[in-house]
Amino acid sequence: MSVIDFQFNYKRDIVIEYKTRKPILDATSGNPLEVFYPFIPCTISSERRKSRSTEGLLDSGSDRVVIPRALAKFLELDLEPAAIPMKVADGRDVDRFVSKVDIAIGRGGRFSDPVEVEVSVPAKGNPPVIIGRGPIFRQYKITFIEAENRLEMKAYRKA
Repeated sequence: MSVIDFQFNYKRDIVIEYKTRKPILDATSGNPLEVFYPFIPCTISSERRKSRSTEGLLDSGSDRVVIPRALAKFLELDLEPAAIPMKVADGRDVDRFVSKVDIAIGRGGRFSDPVEVEVSVPAKGNPPVIIGRGPIFRQYKITFIEAENRLEMKAYRKA
């Protein structure tokens, strides 16, 4: 299996007020408030179809890979109802479906070998692609470098 080293810059985003959908302004500068998230490039494929290069939020607080329903539909996944709901960041339980996909990390011709993972597809909501700990965190030593808004992924090699 090919697991290669990567470095990715975080993705910049503007904080939006939920109700008005307008940018929240920084109290000191008056400029839109910015945040940075560790999104990484990846492709996701099923037995039937393959996504274009997309981005997944690398989430050390998540146990699983989550994809939105639109992507599951595009990939023509056979979704099975999950016996146990997924717990989301605000503590709620959300019903979900599960299926299997292959995920490869990378871009521009540099990709890790695809890894088969079980994905969760929430019954409600529209999350981004979320790449949780398993199995990506078992294949890489991951360093979040917050001061520089970037991350490093080094292939894990047992000593």
